[in-house]
Order: sequence, then C-alpha cells, then structure tokens
Amino acid sequence: MLLCAALLFLWQLGSRDLWAPDEPYFAEGAREMIIDGRWVVPHVNGVVTPDKPPLFFWLIALFSLPTGVVTPFTARLPSVLASLGTLALVMRLGERWFGGRTAALAGAMLATTVLFWNKAIWSQTDALLCFWIWLALSAFDAWRSGTSGARNAGLLFWIAAALAVLTKGPVGFLLPLGITICVLVWDRGVGRWRSFAPISGPALFVAILGSWVVLTEVAGPADYSVWTALQDHFINRGIQGMHHKQPPWYFLETLPGNLLPWTGLIPGALVLAWRRRLRADRFLFTVAAFVLLFFSISTEKRELYALPAFPAFALMVAALVAAVCGWCEVCEEGGDEGNFEPHRRWVTLGHGFVAGLLIVMSVAIGVLANRSPELAYGPFLLVAATLAGTGLAVFFFLRHKRVLPAVLAPAVGMALTYLLAVWLIAPVFEPSKSARPFSLEIKAVTEGSRAAGLPVVAYGLGNLPEHFAFYSDGVYTVETDDLDELRRHLERPENVFAVAHGGRLAALPSDLAARLHVVEETRLARRDVWLIANHDRAGARRFFAVPGPD
Repeated sequence: MLLCAALLFLWQLGSRDLWAPDEPYFAEGAREMIIDGRWVVPHVNGVVTPDKPPLFFWLIALFSLPTGVVTPFTARLPSVLASLGTLALVMRLGERWFGGRTAALAGAMLATTVLFWNKAIWSQTDALLCFWIWLALSAFDAWRSGTSGARNAGLLFWIAAALAVLTKGPVGFLLPLGITICVLVWDRGVGRWRSFAPISGPALFVAILGSWVVLTEVAGPADYSVWTALQDHFINRGIQGMHHKQPPWYFLETLPGNLLPWTGLIPGALVLAWRRRLRADRFLFTVAAFVLLFFSISTEKRELYALPAFPAFALMVAALVAAVCGWCEVCEEGGDEGNFEPHRRWVTLGHGFVAGLLIVMSVAIGVLANRSPELAYGPFLLVAATLAGTGLAVFFFLRHKRVLPAVLAPAVGMALTYLLAVWLIAPVFEPSKSARPFSLEIKAVTEGSRAAGLPVVAYGLGNLPEHFAFYSDGVYTVETDDLDELRRHLERPENVFAVAHGGRLAALPSDLAARLHVVEETRLARRDVWLIANHDRAGARRFFAVPGPD
C-alpha cells in the first residue's frame, strides 16, 4: 500500500513549477537560508517573516543542500514523506484495532481522498503538521491500549508535539493535547494522565522549543520576536482573523468536496462509531470532532485546516465497510454493541450518490472543456471518461450486491484520475499558476534601475513578491499596501519600476497616471499583475484606463 501511495504522490512531482498561492513562499524561504546561511528564523523576499516557524523551511533546505538549488521536487518532498508517514501510522493503528484488511483499506481510502492527496503533493506545512499530530496520537493510543510503556510513549508524544509547534505554531500542541484529554474523559480515565510522562515529557517539550527560542534571541535578527509572532499570527489570527475569515459553518460547506470519493460513507461511519463506542470508535470520533470544532471556533479558517481529521475519517469509513462485509477481525470489547452489524444500505446508498456525482462531474468537465477554446479538449475528455467509468463501475457492483468491489472502484478510479491530472491537466494551467516568466521579465527589465540602487516596489500583491524573488533568483521587492507609498515611489525623478495589482490603481492621481507605462502584464493568483514604469519604454503601453477592482 505504501509503495502504491509513493507512486501516486511522487508521479511527476517536479514536472511543474511551484504554484500560487503558497508553494513559492516556502521555497523562497529555504532558498534564502541556503544562500545566506541564516537558518534560525525564516526570511522571505529578503525580510524576516513571523508568519511560520522554521521546521518546514529547514526540511526543504536540507533536501536541497546536495545541489544547492531549491527545486519543485525538493520543495514538495517533505510533504510527500510526511504523508507516507501518516499513512503508515494510520495502517498500523487500523491493524491494531480492526485487523490487516481494514488497515489496508483505510490506507487506500486516505491516499485517494481529494484533500489528503492534494496536500501530499503540495509544498505546504499541513501534511507535515498532520504527521506530527498523528505520531503524537499514535504514541498516546499505544500507551492507552497497554502496548507501550507510559514513559516511552509519553516522551514520543511530547517530542512530536514540539515538532508540530515548530511546523505550524501552538496549534501543533493544542490539537493532540486536547484530543487526548477528551478521549480520557470519555474513557472515564482522565486520572491516568498523571502516569503519561507527566514531568519528563513536558520538560522535553519545553527544552526543544526553548532551544529554538534561545537561538532566536542569541543568533536571530534583532527585529524578530517569538512572542510578537505568537500574538500576531496565532492569538490575533484566531480571534480576529487575518486573511481567511470564515463563518462557523465553513467546514460543512467544504468537507463534502474534500472528502471525495468517500463523502457518501461518512454519515454511516459516524453513526456506527457513535453506536458501538468501542475503544477505537471513541478515539476516532473524538479526533474528527475535536479538530473540526477547534477550527470552527476560530475566526480564521481554510479547508486544509481540517486535514488532521482525515485519517480518523478514513479509519471510521474502513471500519464501516469491514462491519458490512463481516470481516472486522478485532472487536476488543465484545458485547452486543461491539458485535453490531450495520445493514448493507449504510454503504450502498451513500456510495451510490457519490457514483452519480462522479458521472455528473465527468459530464461537466467535458462540457467545460468543449466550451473553452483555450483548454486542450483531449486531456480533459480522458479525465472525464475516467470519472464516468468509475461511477459506472460502482453502480455495476452495487447492482450485483458486491460491496467490497464497489468500495474499491473509487480508490482505483480516483488514483488514475490524479495521475492523469498531474500528467495532462497540470501543464494546461501552468501559464496562469506559475510566476516564472513574469519574474524573469521583472529581473531583466529592472536590472539597470536596481544596479543604480533604486528599489522595485510591489503594491497590493499579497505573497506574490515571494514568487518573484524565487523565480528571479533573488530580486527582492519592497512590499506595500499603501497607495501613497507607491505614489511617492513613482513620482521620483529617477526612472523606477513597480509591480502592482492593476485593479487597485484607479485612485492614482491623474497627472501621475498620465506619465506611467505598463511594461508587462499577466494574471496570477486571481489578480491582474502589472509591471509599470514612470518613464517611456519601447514596447510599453500608456497607462490611460485603469480597470476597476476585481
């Protein structure tokens, strides 16, 4: 199973550029660590960044050290390895709780779930965070089940929690700690926590994190403070929100799509876990509920925040299928509740709905590709045919009352879809997702101005300046969202350049706008991005009309 997942995740991993919005951000931070040797605190676009802790940047840089160059492959490799590690932990837990067949099925389900596969091949912190959380939870369950001693399991739990914090901040500690306490409360054994390395574990946790904090004070930049970063990017973000404010019901809207192709089995799996309430059921139900409630309370939400709940969903769904098929090998608590067998309809109804949805999606993809001349029709038709074939296969097996083949068909079909998408569909979107061509143009056009010591200002572009820095191999821009600062820059007597969000320039003074020229333009991260100059240049267009905001 791990070999198949490795093929699925590594297929064409380095064949496409790093895409917006996040991938070049992490790659650029790692590139700057290698170039200037300052590894203690991440810095991106030449500026210290308090947004993220350093561990993910360190891993990318370490994988890139042999060649000295950060590539799309080395930037994504930490996510691939972390996802394979999570799969291994999930299958180990599944074998302990439900038996080998259920464990393998859970691994196949998790590897082919839309969001988990996507984050496995994406250069972001979330796959690594998910691995550390599940390593901590696996250590906790090993102690809870009596298969591991309290001291060893407790130390591993706190080490994993510390590394999770170094990956994405305090959430890496709060999630596993909150889950374990809730599980013990449900077990009516919260007092047992006192034996789970109560002193040595937290002491090791503090030692790991404290070592890095001391390094930031001793060898880090003077303008960086761990405590300021904690306040700005954890407390304020969670309470007030920064870039991704969403309503409390946000995950009810996003989970169904991200859990495909297993969405239809989730309700039955949750009901079964609640109804049986075996040791494994209580654990998995708590993990899923706690993660979703934790982030639902937070003002800041993204669909990928729910990723640590996905292994729990995969194990619960696999347990449901095992119960329907009658080969759940381990019911460690016995009794009538442990022997409860759900009806086949718990699988067939939901899975039939998803099969129909896959067929509808295939038709929609075909129609969209046919109506969009800029899209290559052949690759999209092949993906659509794969989805349609998957849906029809599910219906065929359901009609003949063959539950297990009906469940396995989407795993195979979605795996083929992912392989085709990376191979044939990703290149179609490369021009609109990669900032490489525009970044190289910025580097070439602004070379003389930068050589004279004049800055290039980036206005209203979010994290796109980090993309420009990465693909231009170190052309740093001065980032601002202040229109007056942009105006003052363009009013300088020297010939200067700026990269700006075209849809936010309507408020520039008309006399200044009349002097400006658009040298290059593109569309990235749903923005019209312009390279503008305050002087005439061959091939540039005059800056007359400015589009309204997007």
